[in-house]
Parts: sequence; structure tokens; C-alpha cells
Amino acid sequence: MIRAIIIDDDMNTLEGLSRAVPWDQFDVEICGLAVNGAEGLQLIEQIKPQLILTDIFMPVMDGIEMLKCIRAAKNDAEVIILSGYEDFKYAQSAVKLNVADYLSKPATVTEIQEVIRIVTDRIRIKLQDETEDKELRELVEFHRPQTKKLLMKGLLETDFCNTPFYEKSFKHLQMNFKNQSYSVALIEYAVPRDRLNVKRSDVSIYTFALRNMIEEMSEQHKEVFLADIQQNVIALIVSMPQHLREETAKQRVKYIVTEYVENIKNYLRLEVWVAVGNVVHRVHDIASSYKVAMNLLARREFVGDIWFINEENADFKPQKLEVRHLVENYHELIRSVMEGEVDHVKQQIGQLTNTLSGHNPLSVHLIRSTVIELIGMLMISLYDQGIFVEDIDSKMNLYTDIEGIHHIDDFSAYLLEVLIPINEALANRGTHKHRKTVDFMKRYVLEHYAEDVTLDVIADKVFLTRNYLSQIFKQVTGENYNNYITRVRMEKAKELMLLKKYKLYEITEMVGYKNNAYFSQQFKKHTGKNPSEFC
Repeated sequence: MIRAIIIDDDMNTLEGLSRAVPWDQFDVEICGLAVNGAEGLQLIEQIKPQLILTDIFMPVMDGIEMLKCIRAAKNDAEVIILSGYEDFKYAQSAVKLNVADYLSKPATVTEIQEVIRIVTDRIRIKLQDETEDKELRELVEFHRPQTKKLLMKGLLETDFCNTPFYEKSFKHLQMNFKNQSYSVALIEYAVPRDRLNVKRSDVSIYTFALRNMIEEMSEQHKEVFLADIQQNVIALIVSMPQHLREETAKQRVKYIVTEYVENIKNYLRLEVWVAVGNVVHRVHDIASSYKVAMNLLARREFVGDIWFINEENADFKPQKLEVRHLVENYHELIRSVMEGEVDHVKQQIGQLTNTLSGHNPLSVHLIRSTVIELIGMLMISLYDQGIFVEDIDSKMNLYTDIEGIHHIDDFSAYLLEVLIPINEALANRGTHKHRKTVDFMKRYVLEHYAEDVTLDVIADKVFLTRNYLSQIFKQVTGENYNNYITRVRMEKAKELMLLKKYKLYEITEMVGYKNNAYFSQQFKKHTGKNPSEFC
């Protein structure tokens, strides 16, 4: 209920207002009475009412002075002044103090009730907005880590900076990349051959350790951002002041990356190679630096034992497509697994199989290596969500039966056998994780179904992409978002029709449609009847 207090030095007014007004009808509870402004201030501090009814002229402290005090304290309660004095200068003071209404005594109960109705309606709207804002802030904070991951990874993609998600995310995360230059460094690592007791599949474990090491080091190097992590390769974005000369900027990148490499070698005893892209001067060009680094890394085996590769020491002879370029297929497949899209997982396995089949020559070793690399990346993605394979199935071992893969059909069958159970398990987990977000989406539709309630509108409020919202809504509810909106609107239309108070074109507008014919088409599709046949 709305909390209210009444302040007046006239006891008849206090008792009359308390009894004559049907406060319950306005969902208002009278929580206290005061006979002057000083007592009123104490009550306001204790009760924190949303509505204050007060006289102006009172002993000890008058109503205007009291209001000045509460406004100075940033109290935004709605105030109704009920005074026997019709002095214009006091009305002016009331306006400056953001008073909702100013009534002159004697006022009829009807007049008072009408003002109270208007003001309490405004309070309810304000409280609803405050609740929605709080929920939005909680949702945004809940998704902050996900937003940052999407943002940093997105900077490696061409044209990402032209998307609305880019602008919203930087504003939300309060990241300032102005007057900076950037370079992308790719760190590739491997277990040395002389460590025969370490299996290749154990590289996933090293990747987890490496992520922790890099995140810890990046706490000291605020200019270094972890953009992406795959099995065997980590992408870092290094930022520098834009005023640095080109050669100085390159030396700074090498100095920073060398510190990372030395720690990896000393603590994890891994072999490490680094490819560094060109220095760029806009966030929009980070993707081009990443592309240069990727091309350099793909040629690493042709530059001997050099561990640090940049454009100055690389061999630019064109080379054949390397298997690492299958990473785009890997990313799409793993995304589908993580988001519980069973049909899409099967489709992506088919596409990956076709892509690999086109590689010439295709060896058993190459097929098995592809499986190991893909499974390693999946384990990293699971780890990002705080999930271990054993959490899904205690008996599951992703690396069993790899030695039984002898041709491309074995490859496809193996992936289906391993990935589909994980996919289904994650779909069930996602339902609980995203319930809060979906509840907000449903509530927003119920409150705004007569307006434009597209996914883009809601995405703007929670700082998530339209596609991501669509996926989690379907994942949690099993229903397409657009179907849900239509269902809500049709149910509201049925309620309005049963009232028999409105014409069809009025109902059409009231439930968010601009075209009668389209509304009638949707109504029949939903109910099996034309609007004219419903009642």
C-alpha cells in the first residue's frame, strides 16, 4: 500500500480527513498524524511516506519550511497542500517545491478524493517504474561478465563496431578506449615433445591454468584484455597511448607480450609462439590487426625457431589452407552446443564433416587431430560457464574411442555420440539460469502489449543482443517470442470482446495492431474463429 501522513494544526481537519476519505479505495494507509511542520519532519524521517497532505500555516514550523527541508534531503514524496490561505506567493513557493496540488479550505470530500486519485495513480506509476529500473539494473549486472566477453571477442570481428551492441556495451561497461592505439597478439602454446608423460588431450588442463595466469597478469597490466581463448591459441588486445610513435608502440607490445611468455614458460613449462598484428589507431580497426596476426600465425612453421613473429620477420609466401582455419566451424558448432540447439548442432556437424572432407590429402591423423582440437575448445567453453564434463555425466570421457576413428564417417558418428548428450544437458541447465531474464521479458510484454514490444526494444533495456534474447526465451519457454506476443495480444482481445464495450477497430488498436484485417487474420489463426463469430 501507499504510505501517507497528514500534517495540520487543526484537529478537526486531521480527524475529518482520516475518516471522511475512503483511503482503502486508493490503496493508501494513513501511517501518522502531526500538528506542525517539526513533528511532520520527524514522521517523514521515520515512516518515509510516498504521500504527504499538509497545511501551510502551523506553529513551530510552517508547511513551506518543512517542505524546503525534505526537498533539500532529496525526498521526492508527492505533496498535496490543503490550506485556508489563498496567498499567491505561497502557491508560488509550493510550485517551486514540486507540490502535486494546492487546495483551498474548505474543500469538499469529492474535490479532495479526485486530487488523491490523480496523485496516487502517479505514485503507483512511479513505484512501478522504480521496480522495473531496479530489475533492469540487476539484470544488467547479472549479464555484465557475459556482455564483456561478447564485447572483447566481437572486437576481433570485422564490422562489429558498427553494431548497436557495440555502442551499448561500451556505455554499460564504462570502458573508455579514446585516444588509444591497439595491437592484437596471438599466443600459441604446446606441450614439449620431451614430456612424454603428458597426453595431447591434457592441453585443455593447461588452457585452464593459462587463462587464470593471464587474467591475474592482466590485473597488473590494465592495458591488456583477454579477447578470446581456444585450445592452443589465446588472443590478447594490447592498448597504448595514441601519441606513441609507431616503432615505440611495437616495442611496447613486444615488451608486454614477452613478460606473458616468460611466465608461461617458467610456470607451465610449455612451448610458446607469438604472432603480433599491426598497430591500429581506432577500435574499429582491431579486427584488421587480428586478421594480420592470424595470417602470421598460420605461417609460423615456415619461420624456423623464431618465437616472436610480426610483419617484419615473417615469410609472406602464400601457403595452403591450414586446418586451424576450421576454427570458424568449431566456434559455430560449440555455440550451438552451449545454447542447447539440438537441430543446429546436427546441422553444424554435417557442415564441419563436409568441410573436412574437402581437405586434400585427408589422413586419419588429421581427422583425429581435428576431434581433439574441437573437444578441447568445447571443454574450455564449458569451463567458462563453470561446468565440468563430470557434472553432466560422471562416466563421460570426451577422449574415449578417438583411436577408433578411421575415416570421415567415424568422425561424424563420434561427434553426434558425444555432443548431443552434452547439448541436451545444457539446454536443461539453461532453463534455470535464464529464468529471471525471461520472467522480465514476459512481464514487460504483459505491461506493454499495446506498444512496440519487439526483441530489439527489450534488448536495449538489458544490454544483450536480440539473437541471444530470442535463444534464451525459446530455451526456457519452448515458445517463439513472437508467438508469445501474439498469444498475449489475442487473449487480451478476447477479454475486451467479452466486455462488449468496444468496436473491433478500437480493440485492434488496444492490443497493439494497426491493421484490422491483419488482426482478424491473427485472431482466427489463434482461436479458430473470426472476431465477429467469437461473442
